[in-house]
Amino acid sequence: MRFYTAAFILFTFIILLPDLFFYLKLKKHKVKLYFKILNFIPTLFFLILFVVMKFANTQEYNASTFQFFMWCSFVFLIIYIPKLVYIIFHFINYLVNLFLKEKIYLIRYAGIITCMFLVVLFLHGAFINLKSVEVKSVALNIENLPESFEDYKIVQISDIHLGSWGNNRSYFKPVIYQVNRQEADILVFTGDIVNNFQEEMLGWDEYFHQLKAKDGKYAILGNHDYGDYSQWKSNEEKSANLTAIEQHIKDFGFELLKNEMVQLKRDSSIIELIGVENWGKPPFPQYGNLTKALEKADTTILKILLSHDPSHWRAEVLGKEKIFLTLSGHTHAAQMAFKMYGKLRSPSSLIYNEWDGLYNENNQYLYINKGLGFIGVPMRLGAARPEVTIITLHRRK
Repeated sequence: MRFYTAAFILFTFIILLPDLFFYLKLKKHKVKLYFKILNFIPTLFFLILFVVMKFANTQEYNASTFQFFMWCSFVFLIIYIPKLVYIIFHFINYLVNLFLKEKIYLIRYAGIITCMFLVVLFLHGAFINLKSVEVKSVALNIENLPESFEDYKIVQISDIHLGSWGNNRSYFKPVIYQVNRQEADILVFTGDIVNNFQEEMLGWDEYFHQLKAKDGKYAILGNHDYGDYSQWKSNEEKSANLTAIEQHIKDFGFELLKNEMVQLKRDSSIIELIGVENWGKPPFPQYGNLTKALEKADTTILKILLSHDPSHWRAEVLGKEKIFLTLSGHTHAAQMAFKMYGKLRSPSSLIYNEWDGLYNENNQYLYINKGLGFIGVPMRLGAARPEVTIITLHRRK
């Protein structure tokens, strides 16, 4: 767990400024002393917490400690985001009063209602949305699809981030139910099984073994699976962590594809399934090697690509016409998405050209799964619910 100096300074100001504002308001209205003390209890708690996060040794993974810090981040948001929003409304109300030269409180009351809405939204995102698995079905009409692959069903899951789940297995039960009821031909997992550490995967074998698919389960690595977001005592320790993660994925019943290709066979027909390691835009490392993965591929056969970061599609995949479908994850839809004017909006759109759902360019398709887990803050807001995707292939007529 890294807490950069710039973030440390920013979050310190986010704490101090609102709490100082509310202290002055309490002082102005001459409230009792214990209300003033209560106002600064969160201040003191989070200042101590941030100092610990900044300077404590966090090289070794501890599930309980990680869960504590993660839920503290949720408490931080649910306290300080509404405070900041109220201050903004209060300031606007103040400016309006100056302009009108009379006292009105309507904007301030609107701020209070907005803050209450935010608290409810955050609580819903943390305690309801996280377990509300959305099943999204996509039918693709593919030119020259072999006849034996008509109605071929691919189920995709992604971005589980087991370290964020801790020992709460209840998150996974609806996933197992929704995956198995689809009776998939293949199940694919498109990266980020952990946050950083192989210890996050301990005790999960029996749950992943319950996931079923007729023709097998396939997986790739995501950017978090390499341990790049933690400090290690040595390169050997980091390498051993990655090796253990790869073995756990195999023990979960998946075939791990690392810049490799396998053949999916139906009768005498074949589709090639390609899996690359993580390929992302900087600062994300580019371990993926599509050229290597295609070395043994047949240039005349249709292909499906598993690539964790959707940036890879536009950078290297478009133009390789036989790769008719790319499956990605990574974005989580920023764990925050809302339908506005009939269109889904998310902060992810500020970073990625493609960030959720199905995209098509010259009959090459990209599908981005919003993922099942969460990172940083334990909540998914609005339409950014955990996702299981069913993709059914059809012959284009």
